[in-house]
Amino acid sequence: MHIVGRTKLPKSAEVAKLYIQCNDKAAIDYSAETPEVVFALQGLISTNSYFNSLYETFYTKYTTLDRLFYLLHLEGDFQVSVYREISSRVSEANCRQLLSREKFLNCKIGKVIEIELPGLQQIKTERGRIYFELECLSQSGKFRESFLATPQLPEREVSLAVVACTFQKEAFIKRTIKTILQDKLLQSKLIEVLIVDNAGTLSCSEFSDRKTKLISQRNIGGSGGFTRGIVEALSSNRNSHILLLDDDIELESEAIYRVITLNEYAKHDLVIAGSMLDLSQKHQLYEAGALYNKALHNRDFQAFNIVRLHHHLDLQNVSNLNLLVETEPIDSAGFYFLSVPRTIFESVGLLLPLFLKVDDTEFCLRIQARYGNDVIVAFPGIAVWHEPFFAKSSIWNYYYYRNDSIVQAMHGTLRYADAIAHFTKAIVSSLLVFDYKNAQMLIQAFEDYLQGAKILQHADPEQWHSQIVQLDRSCQTQHIQYHNLPSHRQTEQDSTATFMEKLVSLLTLNGHFLPNVFTQDKDVLLWQTAEHADRRSRAFRKKRILIFKEGGQCLYRNELDKSRGIKLLVRWIAIALKSRIEWSKVTREWQQARRELTSLQFWRRYLNLEKSGLEKSEHQDLVV
Repeated sequence: MHIVGRTKLPKSAEVAKLYIQCNDKAAIDYSAETPEVVFALQGLISTNSYFNSLYETFYTKYTTLDRLFYLLHLEGDFQVSVYREISSRVSEANCRQLLSREKFLNCKIGKVIEIELPGLQQIKTERGRIYFELECLSQSGKFRESFLATPQLPEREVSLAVVACTFQKEAFIKRTIKTILQDKLLQSKLIEVLIVDNAGTLSCSEFSDRKTKLISQRNIGGSGGFTRGIVEALSSNRNSHILLLDDDIELESEAIYRVITLNEYAKHDLVIAGSMLDLSQKHQLYEAGALYNKALHNRDFQAFNIVRLHHHLDLQNVSNLNLLVETEPIDSAGFYFLSVPRTIFESVGLLLPLFLKVDDTEFCLRIQARYGNDVIVAFPGIAVWHEPFFAKSSIWNYYYYRNDSIVQAMHGTLRYADAIAHFTKAIVSSLLVFDYKNAQMLIQAFEDYLQGAKILQHADPEQWHSQIVQLDRSCQTQHIQYHNLPSHRQTEQDSTATFMEKLVSLLTLNGHFLPNVFTQDKDVLLWQTAEHADRRSRAFRKKRILIFKEGGQCLYRNELDKSRGIKLLVRWIAIALKSRIEWSKVTREWQQARRELTSLQFWRRYLNLEKSGLEKSEHQDLVV
């Protein structure tokens, strides 16, 4: 039997319902060396959960697997039932189907209970999630582990290299590497783990396992760190696939194991995207892949729009899991967890040197353009926990807006009117809440985009980033407060602004254009979440704005500076008008530079590898 996957038990009660459902006569024993479930008579558990369901459609569509078994390690007497749930579009009465039920007496740990699953459903409308339930029939019992296995031979041999890029996230990266290396079953399939340290704060003595390799380099951003690891992995003929991992994640090693086995039985090359769970609310799905430049409801073109699929889906609610049973095309997936076959790197090239942000989206767009919509797949149950993106700083916004413009230009979707409208909305929104730092960053991002490809081809990325950091620190009217934080949102903040309030707020830029005599020396609190921000018109004529971002641990204090706000607005208008003249020329320049910027030759020079042993790598003919 070949192990395809494992039923994992949670490591803490906080996330228990993402793994397993228990009644009051069954409980998880976290004190054991590895967690196990202990039962009293009539104790019941179910793997009807996000991580331990078998999502049938994905296996039938993307793999050759058609014969599967559950291998259970039990102690005591049990009744084992296997169920299928189909999509929530079907009526509740027909949602759950009993596939098999069998009793097993006098079970002993070490003696495997083998249950064959019915053939995976080929009829699309009848595919769903498969899971099992255990009911204890004896006075006590134990469940230690189970495997999903197949007698089928793999279609191909898979050897995986993990590339983790890090910058001053020592605790996170050490924990991630430890999680990977402690998984004994995973070790038989894992070739190497490459840790690229952009800060130079790690030492080789901290990663003594023979499968790990620490690569220290100067800070050239996430794209530079990941590409350094990719180049290293491609220089060895042993690696068939490369898994990219962020440094600030929490993960189950089972996610990596499933990536390997899915690739072993895949019908064709797959780019497997892990979903992102919210690190601050661990039961929430932040995204399962994303759509790019598309509207949410009809998928029509909508410039600069990102749709995070299944955003904020509560995974503790098992009925929500049926929303995940059908596959859907995705345009973008994050480098926080992305598995890529080496053949795809050899076909479409390496990453763009964007330092931070949008490099993953651009890479996925190139893959999609070459291979179509069925290659990038977000498999449910393969996921990591990651900090939500809305909590990031204005420096990140600089890179996001600059790089998004570059990517739009390279892929032929950037129109002048769309770009100006996009930036104007963001800049004016920042000025309305006295966020001069962010407004300044956005204007700088647009100006740097207009400089063309030379900012990536010839500028030193580390020095460039230092200048952006200095620009971020130059604003003296904004401060961060780490104490006396609000505990809840005030109810009066829910009221909706009238049309006239919005109009006056906009026309006066929340008081920037009014004489000083009309400004009130008062504070106003604005509450922000990933989905909602209090109305900005509440800051009209106020001297200070306090912004609390839910999930964060600080309060942003912005003070009105009329002169600075007006100067930034005038600067933006002048740049926007001037850019119209050179727009087409700059767009063509970005399009023509893509092939060079993603080539191995460019990256060898960019990474200062021309004098290293990687200079004569046989993979120098990477193309786009």
